[in-house]
Amino acid sequence: MEWYIPITIIPGIGLIITSTSNIMLELNREITELINVYKADNDIISAKLTQLKTLSISIAFQYLGILFFLLSGITTSLIESFVLQKSLLIIGVVFIAISVSLLLIYSIKAVIPN
Repeated sequence: MEWYIPITIIPGIGLIITSTSNIMLELNREITELINVYKADNDIISAKLTQLKTLSISIAFQYLGILFFLLSGITTSLIESFVLQKSLLIIGVVFIAISVSLLLIYSIKAVIPN
């Protein structure tokens, strides 16, 4: 496997990060509005904060996935270790899979009430 293959995946993950960041910004704006304008119930605000926490954890896993994809490409170009490249790539894929799973959970819980 060539050294640049893991790095070619990064722009796609960047789109997911951009989308997740936009959702987080909108959710943060909504929470601020609920607190300041509507004086919303604490249960609603607590639920929104839980959603924001889920998104924050998800985006952290996305960043970790990108880190391991970069490490996979860089280490392979420097030391040409197929085992190391594959291991780092698999770790990156696992982090991205966890992130996407968290985004799915967020999406389902945002539609279906508790």
